[in-house]
Amino acid sequence: MLHLLLLLLVFCATMPSARAGNPVLLLDAASGEILRQEGLDQQWYPASLAKLMTLYLTFEALDAGRLTLDAALPVSRQAAAQPAVRLGLRAGATITVAQAIEALATVSSNDVAVVLAEALGGSEARFAEQMTARAQTLGMADTHYRNASGLPDAQQVTTARDQAILAWRLLQDFPQRYGLFATRSTRYKGRTLHTHNGMLGRYPGVDGLKTGFTCAAGYNIAVSARRDNRRLLAVVLGANSRAARDKQVKLLLDEGFAASVTASDSMAESPPFMQRPELQSVAMQGPIGRSGCERGPARGEQQAIWPIESWGLLLGIYPDRAQARRAIATVKAQLGGALEGGRPLLLERDMENGTSWKALLIGYKRDNVGVVCLRMRAKNLDCVAQPPFMLNLPGYAKR
Repeated sequence: MLHLLLLLLVFCATMPSARAGNPVLLLDAASGEILRQEGLDQQWYPASLAKLMTLYLTFEALDAGRLTLDAALPVSRQAAAQPAVRLGLRAGATITVAQAIEALATVSSNDVAVVLAEALGGSEARFAEQMTARAQTLGMADTHYRNASGLPDAQQVTTARDQAILAWRLLQDFPQRYGLFATRSTRYKGRTLHTHNGMLGRYPGVDGLKTGFTCAAGYNIAVSARRDNRRLLAVVLGANSRAARDKQVKLLLDEGFAASVTASDSMAESPPFMQRPELQSVAMQGPIGRSGCERGPARGEQQAIWPIESWGLLLGIYPDRAQARRAIATVKAQLGGALEGGRPLLLERDMENGTSWKALLIGYKRDNVGVVCLRMRAKNLDCVAQPPFMLNLPGYAKR
């Protein structure tokens, strides 16, 4: 008997596994049965999974008639100043609700998230309060929102269970709008923008929902897949890389579709995964998120600059260092002394679709950064003013 047990243990140890120590949850969407879980109530940073709630409240407003798809929403200065990923909206411009929800679901645009937040809540702060209140009524007891995009905030937390609840409610409450999450590309002002969800089109049956990334959160995803009249929901939080996240989700879905359960098109009214253990009133405590993207200075420009105490001008975000350098050189060549002594800075940053480089000029003060930016825009050069608090956010760049 002992010999057989040892053989079984060796066999199980060699089997592929979705376990990696980070929070994961796999469930059958119809029955609500949990098929696999690890740390489902461990607090974690949502990153751009927060935009699922922004979309949920937008869908509610559309169904209630408080918004229409063709309504033009104004772009505020705060919205236009959001860091990447962004659609590139300019302050004073407008964007339709239809364009906004497609950009948010497909390319996770932070500027668009703020536009919707201000349209629905009056301000992003008030909208974040609405997000948290709605999360509580949906049963997401351990989720607290601080902004509409999921950008870093130490008090903005969630759990794998709560993200599964939100994904499940999006499916249940807005079936006519759910197809938006399967969009693999969208066009805006002549540009084709592609989804960050690498599972779409690569794993049979996947038709949504969303990915997220910040340095502290790691690589997150909430995904849904349908095969042979069965639908699964999976949540992975805090994977080490995009590839690791996608592999982990694939293993979860493979395991779920191989499991023997009764197929059904209808969803349970009170699914088991929403039923928390008795006496559990708060999420599991412990380390939240990952240690961040602290890999040391990438190049000379990044050495000994933190904290950045001045204002800066973001010229653009580029796929490689050379393009970022050229952007700075172009601005210096066209404006010269009109830049009022701005110092060039290149910052490397992990993003959902790969590593990128930010081209900046720093050394400005509040009273002259706007003047310089206006001079640049007069020459059709892009710029976004960046206050010191934004430049020093944990996820703004590698350190």
